[in-house]
Amino acid sequence: MRLAALGIFLAGCLFSSGWVRAETITIATGEFPPWTTEKEKHGGFVNRVVAEAFARAGIRVNFVYLPWKRVEAETRLGRYAASSFWFTGPEADFLASDPISSHRELFFHLRERPLPKWQTLADLRGLNFGATLGYTYTREFWKMARTGKIKVEVASHDELNFKKVLAGRIDAFPMEEVSGWMLLSNPEVFPPGTRKLFVTDQRPLRLTEGHLRFPRRLAGSAALAARFNAGLAGMRKDGTYDRYLQDLAKQANPWPGSP
Repeated sequence: MRLAALGIFLAGCLFSSGWVRAETITIATGEFPPWTTEKEKHGGFVNRVVAEAFARAGIRVNFVYLPWKRVEAETRLGRYAASSFWFTGPEADFLASDPISSHRELFFHLRERPLPKWQTLADLRGLNFGATLGYTYTREFWKMARTGKIKVEVASHDELNFKKVLAGRIDAFPMEEVSGWMLLSNPEVFPPGTRKLFVTDQRPLRLTEGHLRFPRRLAGSAALAARFNAGLAGMRKDGTYDRYLQDLAKQANPWPGSP
């Protein structure tokens, strides 16, 4: 009798805690600290939000870290439930979540080599820019690159693009503001003082928001997106989202802005 009672008690605990009912999904993601990163306890701000929002819907998330090009391609094929995260909204092959984060994508360049004053990218005609493989940037940016109005060299990593700026091989590199300053301030990547050599052009290439993307080819994507959005809304309502933002600010300080 005691063993039977213990079994019933344990089963009740499992059920009430959600262990029995919990679903598990796999989300493809990549390295883009402090927003998504395998090196931090919570996987970066965005992945922390994603995990919590889904947990509120009774869903556990397993993150798989891949190069961004593979993240996009394999999620499009439906090999993952979603990908985290992107500066683009709904597309032909993807549904997009409600906004998770807000961003400014700025041109980083050497302090001693300022960019000309500009209103549109056409004003930067003839300059040489860096880009990172798998990043989206803007349609105008890529159109001008294809037509030769600006020159764009694609590198495999952000670090390589910053090194190209330092070497004078490119004039500027557009990158998300917080991520850019954190990378330049990382003593494991760049020598101390490197950050002081750079400034950002305060006219952004774009103001954008981060989203989860769900593959349209998976039948359950719309329902999964709705469950995520509900969890995210709950986080914003009860203050959890703001608390995560405060944690991010402490981690990424000092940011944003030039040194």
